[in-house]
Amino acid sequence: MEKKNSDYNLEFWRELKRRTKVPLTDLTFLFYLFFGVIIFSGLGVVVEVAKYWFSGNPFDTSSLSGIRAAIAVFYPALIGAASLQLALEAAKKSDSLMIVFSIASLLVMLGFAVLHGIQEFRQESPIQVFVLSVILSIFGLWIWTVANADNPDLKTKPRSDDAVGGSVDRKLGGSTKGFVQ
Repeated sequence: MEKKNSDYNLEFWRELKRRTKVPLTDLTFLFYLFFGVIIFSGLGVVVEVAKYWFSGNPFDTSSLSGIRAAIAVFYPALIGAASLQLALEAAKKSDSLMIVFSIASLLVMLGFAVLHGIQEFRQESPIQVFVLSVILSIFGLWIWTVANADNPDLKTKPRSDDAVGGSVDRKLGGSTKGFVQ
């Protein structure tokens, strides 16, 4: 029986849902997401927020220019890297819908990055640039989560093919029957 397009679409949405939910139950994944991606990758944002916090400036758009600039360069790097990673992984599996999704995410990010770059250069709509950059950064974290959901290095539970204990004196399963010396 041949699959219909609707079956592939349904599989894609299920896979996207699984890749969104499953890794968020793994503590190792969450630690890496928080410390590795948010804190260390977003160190420029963290530094700018700390600088603003300790400056005591009132909350206005001009005092947020450093934070705005840091967030505006954080999300393109995050979405770009995660989208390319997702596209390469999907290409290995010949998963065309996931490839299209990752390329679409990359194009959306490029469009907003260009638009925000022009707005930032002209000093137009600083609140809009800030809000959309935060939203796109959250989108970038989601794309990164989807791209790394099956990464075995970010899992707490050992893979089923890993060597996991047992006596070294035990007889190993399998047979060498049929091999010629």
